[in-house]
Amino acid sequence: MAEVANLSSGSLEPTVKPLAAACYDNNLVNSQGMFLGDQPLRFSLPLLLVQVSVILVLSAAAHLLLRRLGQSRFVTHMLVGVLLGPTVLGRSESFRGVLFSERGTYILESVSLVALILFLFSMGVKTDLSLLRRPSGRAVAVGITGSLVPLAVTLPVFHALQPSLPEDLRGSSLITELAVRLSLSSFPVIADALSDLDLLNTDLGRIALTASLITDVTSWFLRACSAAVFLVSEAKSPAFTAQILASFVAFVLFVGFVAPPAGRYIAYKRTPAGSLLSEGSFVVVVIAALLSALITDAIGFKYMIGPMMLGLALPGGMPIGATMTERLDSFFIALFLPVYMALSGYRTDLAELTKEETSEKWCALELFVGLCVSGKLVGSVAAGLFFAMPFRDATVLALMLNIRGIVEVAAINNWGDTMKATAEHYSILTLSMVLITAVSTPLIKLLYDPAGQFMRAKRRTLEDLRPSADLRLLTCLYSEDHAAPLIDLLEASAGSSRESPVSLIVLHLTELVGRAASVLKPHRQSKSGGGSSSSSSDRIMNAFRHLEQQAAPGAVTVSPYVAQAPYSSMHHDVCSLAHSRKANLILLPFHKSSDGARSTANNSIRSINRAVLQYAPCSVAILVDHGLAAGSACATSANSLLQRAALYFLGGPDDREALAYAARMPDAGNMSLTVVRFKLRNWVGMGGSDEARDEEVLHQFWTRHRDNDRVVYVEKTVEDAEGTASVMRSMSEKFDLLIVGRRGGDDKDLEGSAALTSGLSDWSEFPELGVLGDMLASAEFASRVSILVIQQQPVKNATAC
Repeated sequence: MAEVANLSSGSLEPTVKPLAAACYDNNLVNSQGMFLGDQPLRFSLPLLLVQVSVILVLSAAAHLLLRRLGQSRFVTHMLVGVLLGPTVLGRSESFRGVLFSERGTYILESVSLVALILFLFSMGVKTDLSLLRRPSGRAVAVGITGSLVPLAVTLPVFHALQPSLPEDLRGSSLITELAVRLSLSSFPVIADALSDLDLLNTDLGRIALTASLITDVTSWFLRACSAAVFLVSEAKSPAFTAQILASFVAFVLFVGFVAPPAGRYIAYKRTPAGSLLSEGSFVVVVIAALLSALITDAIGFKYMIGPMMLGLALPGGMPIGATMTERLDSFFIALFLPVYMALSGYRTDLAELTKEETSEKWCALELFVGLCVSGKLVGSVAAGLFFAMPFRDATVLALMLNIRGIVEVAAINNWGDTMKATAEHYSILTLSMVLITAVSTPLIKLLYDPAGQFMRAKRRTLEDLRPSADLRLLTCLYSEDHAAPLIDLLEASAGSSRESPVSLIVLHLTELVGRAASVLKPHRQSKSGGGSSSSSSDRIMNAFRHLEQQAAPGAVTVSPYVAQAPYSSMHHDVCSLAHSRKANLILLPFHKSSDGARSTANNSIRSINRAVLQYAPCSVAILVDHGLAAGSACATSANSLLQRAALYFLGGPDDREALAYAARMPDAGNMSLTVVRFKLRNWVGMGGSDEARDEEVLHQFWTRHRDNDRVVYVEKTVEDAEGTASVMRSMSEKFDLLIVGRRGGDDKDLEGSAALTSGLSDWSEFPELGVLGDMLASAEFASRVSILVIQQQPVKNATAC
């Protein structure tokens, strides 16, 4: 793999790898140490350790710089290889001889190829083939059109120009294979790139994944069939043909009929629910992956086909996919897959491309690469526009499908190994893949803001909602423990009749583990029903369905959903569902929970909550559960612990939103409500529209509930923020639930009541709860009182109604 071999025959082009055999001393493995006269780098093990360390250290350092420019790890690893190769450092004979000798790179390549095999197997396991059952029309059109257009453009041009092309391209199949490869989109590459960009669970990300999966699965099938046809055509006898076909059919039958039930047995019979594979089961799965590569390579197919096919046949998610992520991806693959890409970059010699005799090859190859890329862009954009996608979104989708990565590099390496590509071809194509990805990923970041659609959404607030209108609540849960307090709250505030109905959208959010594509779909009861083997989503949804059944007919309707996504982008699913279902309020659990003896915190949930507060297309509420709520997701609404609620009203849009929500509670059941209006002594007001609106909504509230014995309205006059805190401290222990507005510090509407909280935010621990919510959530205030903090959708985040 090291330096390009200059063959003695002048008629032959230089190859990517040396053709001459080299002899090595097999005993040079472990060094006795430099103090005993050995040169450690002449031995295999020390040399391997140094090579891997150098590549990883340089890759980590380079990525720290390049990621600020929006570059992916693929680009980083390839450029590190170019740095180490004959373009820069490798121009020194002594450097190559010491650190990257032929002997050392052969060993390094062998280990990195094992990492590539396991990477393809892992991605196969994590690929969700259910995406192909009912793909959207847009995904099918974009995938097919984006693949056919570049082929339809490139191949006719190649046949027209073939007589005038350089000799090594004229009679080679390289251009045809290049056109086929670049017309397709690799699902593992797209999934990995979108994961790095936090775009897996966006609308365009889901379309891109489905489109790439359609073309990728088709290409793997066609690749296997074409390899079989080639082997049959090269057969020397009918017996040899029969052996080839029998071997291929036997492997396909094993993958199709033996591997799936065996995988299900290991995953669901031998492995406890919620656990990773045992050590023995994990070893069996890894050995099966390696043997699949060995078998397909031995019978004449490429080693990459076997692991991918076997991975697709095994069940993804928990526990097999999760185990692959935990034990393989995070260590072995993360350690040696960068080595594979760096070695690919190491072979690239950009100095050779500056020579005059190489310019013709450079221009010819770049012509066809450009035709493929531009054809795929045009085809994908045209398909998107046909389905009424905005031009900007269609362009971003086309860029996503043009991202290149390790699968394309593996194909180029294969062309070099089979001598379809010379050293110059290899360098040109490798550089082209790096440039395509280096340009695509920053453009995607620049052009696509998935939160933009939420910021432009029509404004939906509780304040503007009629009391008798349908209240659409999106309730989000991260675990079963969040169900009981949310059910208690919903029972206290849900409509008691059809005159004030509540549409409850329940979303169970879980981290994406063991799968490559995110999930957002309606929940369906598992086949096990409500038995002991039912899933946590089943138990959560059963609890909310029980709430629906206990309510008055037509008063509450439940629409269950489940989502699996990375924590870093999970807020996309929350905001997207709220936008599509036209929710008025998103209800989130606080990231800290307590069982009375100890409290636990999940900072990932906190990050999600803060992102939802920033991008939500409607109002948002966070419930801080300090009470001993009903205890589990199976708790019923008949034993609600919330009986007395208090609303602290200081003024402003968030407080008005909190009042609009609290106003529904007295009509819902046995909940009593106390509204405490805080006023600043000697404050004469500024006569602003916001103050007038505060007075108006309070008057409407009291007019509606003055005859209700369960509603109390009181006013408290205080001198300053210390007085506000003192009143709240003395009153809070009397209630089960405290409701406050978040009162964002940058809201100009709060100028009139700012003095009521001035200075309280100096020691704020949880800014997402606002000044009052943060203060009330502290243990010294209310260790047994739940707090509901509500933020009205800011006007700047929405289009006015």
